[in-house]
Amino acid sequence: MKIKALLAVTATFLGLASVGQAGTITINNPSFESPSCGSPGPVSCAPADWTVSGSAGAILPASSDPLQAFDGSQYAYADAGGTLEQTLATALEGNTSYELTIWVGNRANDLGTGFCPGCVFDPTVELLAGTTVLGNASGSTPAVGSWAEWTFTYDASASDPNIGQDFAIELSAAANQGDFDLVGLQTVGPQTAPEPSMLLLAGAGLVGMGLARRRLRR
Repeated sequence: MKIKALLAVTATFLGLASVGQAGTITINNPSFESPSCGSPGPVSCAPADWTVSGSAGAILPASSDPLQAFDGSQYAYADAGGTLEQTLATALEGNTSYELTIWVGNRANDLGTGFCPGCVFDPTVELLAGTTVLGNASGSTPAVGSWAEWTFTYDASASDPNIGQDFAIELSAAANQGDFDLVGLQTVGPQTAPEPSMLLLAGAGLVGMGLARRRLRR
């Protein structure tokens, strides 16, 4: 019975060291539905909880617009260097993996057809900790009038220099329009490498099992 108990304890601690719980990090107004931009036009407005710089904002598309919202009735856009940014009330933690997700839309393409003839598809989605860019989300280029999910995963080590810095998300487009909807950020659990203290505890349990077995044989 003692050996079984030691095995159970050791397995439990190893499991705790390697399995993490996913958790959603709050992003305010992630689908750019607030405030309502009014009657369709397209009509643009400044989305709540996002800092807008340059030619950017939320858009309520007309029924004739080639791109409709992926989630709800509105989505964000950035034109020719415009940006939308939100600083989150969550700081980066060490030994944790994070996943950024966003839906990126295409109102035009680089073949001179669609809503914006001659436009080039060049949106950028950045995840930051403080002022440090952790990386860019990426994915397939959606067809005109459709959306594609872009993702970015960041693994923060126990000694990550950005620990304690609040996350921020920045959406932009270098030359032509980029469109964005349904932004999400979540933890996907601790990295799978066990902490040293857990390894020591597991090792002690294994040694104890060996000693118990020797005593039983005697």
